[in-house]
Amino acid sequence: MERKEFNVQQISFTKTTNRSFSSGKYYQIILIGKGECYFEFDEKPVYCNTETAIFLKPGQKIAMNYHFNKYPLELLSIQILPEYLQELSDETCDLEKNFSFIPVPKAMIHLDTRDTTLLKNVTKTIIVLSRTENDFGYQLYEKSMLSILLILFLRSCIASDHVMLSRNRKNLVMDDIFRYIREHLTEDLSLETLEEHFYVSRYHLCREFKKLTGQTIHSYIVKSRLDLCKKYIEAGKPIKEVYALGGFGGYNHFFRAFKKEYGMTPKEYYESLTE
Repeated sequence: MERKEFNVQQISFTKTTNRSFSSGKYYQIILIGKGECYFEFDEKPVYCNTETAIFLKPGQKIAMNYHFNKYPLELLSIQILPEYLQELSDETCDLEKNFSFIPVPKAMIHLDTRDTTLLKNVTKTIIVLSRTENDFGYQLYEKSMLSILLILFLRSCIASDHVMLSRNRKNLVMDDIFRYIREHLTEDLSLETLEEHFYVSRYHLCREFKKLTGQTIHSYIVKSRLDLCKKYIEAGKPIKEVYALGGFGGYNHFFRAFKKEYGMTPKEYYESLTE
C-alpha cells in the first residue's frame, strides 16, 4: 500500500541480495517478517531476525545484506510522514514528539515475542485493507489500525530500552567479541581461545551470544568466513586456495559448509558469476 502520508509494504527476497533502504522524508520502521539478514550499523554487520525492528529517522539510509540459505527473507516496511503523525496524535499522546525523541538516527530494536506478533499482524492487516477501499468504514478502520501499529512500536522501543540498560555491561563484552572475531577471522577462534582472551567461561559466552544473535558462535564464524571466501572467489582467486585464505582448516570442511549455506558448490558459484 502506498499513500502520500504513509507507505506500508511487504518485500520478499528469494536470492542473495545487498540492498539499501532510504527513509527520505519519512520515519521508517522495518520489521523482519520471516528469515534472517544483516543490517550495517557503524560499518559493521549486525545480525537481525524475526524479533528485530529497524528504525530510521527522516533522511537516513541503511544497508542490508541477505545470504539465501533455503529460507526466504520477508520484510515489512512502514513509512510515515512527520506531519501525519501529528494528525494521528491527540492531547494525551504526541506521536511525532515521541518518534523524534528516539535518541539515535537509526536503531535496532529488540522485540519480545508478543510485541513481534502484534506488530506483524497489524501491519499485514493494513496491507490487506488496501484491497477493501469500498468497504464500510474503510478510512476510519485504516487510520485506527495505523495508530495502533505506531503505539505498539513506541511501547516496544520503551520496553527494549529498559532491557538494554540492564544488559549494557554484557553488550559491551559482546561488542568486543564481534570486533575480535572480525579482526582475527582467519586465525584460531576456538571457544578455548575466546575464553582465555576475554576471561569469561565458554558456557557464558555461548549462552549470551545465542541470546543476542539467535545463532551459535561457531555458526557466526563459519558464515563470516564463507562471506570472506565468496569475496575471494569473486576476485578470481583459485578455489583450492580460497578456503585457507578464508580461515578454514581444510578444503572438505569449506566445501560442505559452502554448499550447505548457499545451495551450490564453490565451483558452481564461480561459474554463476561468469554466466
